[in-house]
Amino acid sequence: MNPFKERLLKGEKLIGFEVDLAEPCISEMVAACGFDFIWVDTEHQAQDYETVLNQIIACKAGGAASIVRVPQNEPFLAKRVLEMGPDGIIFPNVNSAAELKKAMDACLYPPYGKRGFGPKRACGYGRIDLFDYIKSANDAMCRFAQLEHIDAINDLDNMLKVEGCDGFIVGPCDLSGSIGLLNETKHPKVVALMKTAIEKCKAAGKPIGVAAAYTPEDVKFWYDLGFQFLSAGTDTAAIIARAQEQVAVMSKIFKQNNA
Repeated sequence: MNPFKERLLKGEKLIGFEVDLAEPCISEMVAACGFDFIWVDTEHQAQDYETVLNQIIACKAGGAASIVRVPQNEPFLAKRVLEMGPDGIIFPNVNSAAELKKAMDACLYPPYGKRGFGPKRACGYGRIDLFDYIKSANDAMCRFAQLEHIDAINDLDNMLKVEGCDGFIVGPCDLSGSIGLLNETKHPKVVALMKTAIEKCKAAGKPIGVAAAYTPEDVKFWYDLGFQFLSAGTDTAAIIARAQEQVAVMSKIFKQNNA
């Protein structure tokens, strides 16, 4: 079992950061800052498989777990990511127990699932005995499903019965959109749905997290709501915020000297 998964299943509170830009150096730098995990996004961002592999390697170099979100819940999209040996994988927009079973089948080797066999980096490029790898592979990776639609909340009791899923991640923006309140992530109706998900996951002993925080106030809001792990901020947002701050400082100094 990888250290991140072990800590997650023990109930530790974990913090992460999302990397959207196709530049592994960013993952290495941010990982070294002390985050527990780096969320490498391929659902909404322009990151190809080669870049994802290098992101995973960079996360390890920086000392953080690598968690890769695939574009959608399709086995062929997950397969090559799994062979790269990330610490975790995220399937977006999983709305039912049947859809979750499909995702877990893609991750787990027989007899527990339907994953095809062809590991590369995941088995040390062949340095690890394949029989030893098979024995440990299913436990070595975290498998997450995102709850991003009211249908998922309504079927969560059944989803919690699906074997192999290590935790759930709420997507507040898409969840709000599914009830006609797009981007109103703190609307009482949206918060009520998230509270339902948190309560059900905690009752089942299943970790639940969220990726939606950009400010200290956001972090406190989601933490107080009861999420165990949180991905807060992105590389693009951090760069823009720092650049805007620097422009403001420099502009003030230069304007004073030009007066």
